[in-house]
Amino acid sequence: MAITFYKDLEKEFNIKSDLQNWPNDELKPVMDYLAQRLETIICGRPHELESEMQSLKNLVDTAKQNYKSNNPKNSKGKDITDADLHSWFKGKIFRVFDYDSSKDSFTTKDSGRLAYRHAKRLDMNTCPYCNANFTFTVRNKRLKSRPQFDHFYNKGRHPYLSLSFYNLIPSCALCNSGALKGQKEFSMAENSHPFIESVENIYQFRTKISAVDFLVSAGSFELKMVLCEKVKFRDPVSIKARNNMEVFALNDRYKYHKDIAESVIKNSHIYCNTAIGDLYKTFKVDGKSIFNSELEIKELIVGNYLRIADSHKRIHTKLVRDIAEEFGLVI
Repeated sequence: MAITFYKDLEKEFNIKSDLQNWPNDELKPVMDYLAQRLETIICGRPHELESEMQSLKNLVDTAKQNYKSNNPKNSKGKDITDADLHSWFKGKIFRVFDYDSSKDSFTTKDSGRLAYRHAKRLDMNTCPYCNANFTFTVRNKRLKSRPQFDHFYNKGRHPYLSLSFYNLIPSCALCNSGALKGQKEFSMAENSHPFIESVENIYQFRTKISAVDFLVSAGSFELKMVLCEKVKFRDPVSIKARNNMEVFALNDRYKYHKDIAESVIKNSHIYCNTAIGDLYKTFKVDGKSIFNSELEIKELIVGNYLRIADSHKRIHTKLVRDIAEEFGLVI
């Protein structure tokens, strides 16, 4: 899919030729490097992108220093600052890797056709950061809607990654907002990348209440994500998952979805695995069960998908799956 995206960019923009034909100024060595490494810059997996960032650091620093030597004063006649230098660098790079800087950018060209096509191809109906909001891609005469693209690696700090496949995460407006991720710097050492990593089998939703306490005694419970068994608090995967959970305020947000957990608890008690087996055997047409599998019955009971592979299709799939498992609805 990354290669298809790269070919799309080749058709729509002149990125490589713009880099190769860059004038002989302070940024020329940077642009030459980007031209040579363009396919990796666009298609590279996160660890490759981080390697490119390291390789580019000295080139970028040298370019800024040379520009400062040639232009000691800023446009206001004051000594040029580091902020001025980065603004110069960023502006030049965005002329080539144009995510949203002009009317012909990735997000705006032909009314955003390329961005919509990319979102549609990714086919993620829910935000991969929170699984709490839909991110449908719809484009017709009546409605245009698509997910926002979060830059896993901040595009302000790393503008040459603004069009990188693995740096465009289709996310909901809340996760991508300044209140949550905003301009925070992410890395593979500290954060989970939703395209290649998952919180599954690391953290799980739990109520820590028994069915009797809830159903009979009307006991209250706290819904939160806790470490899975055999996963240690200091394990690198748990640290990364926990950092994401904190950035996206998942425990705080999911407190407002206790009603979903309550429904799953009740249904898991009413429809035990034995009852589900009986339903599968009982409801038949011409001797054939109307259900494809017992899993289909379980999904009808809890009102959501239960397979991990289907998590992107509907919101709250992880919440429902975890609570169903906690209360014995074997998946």
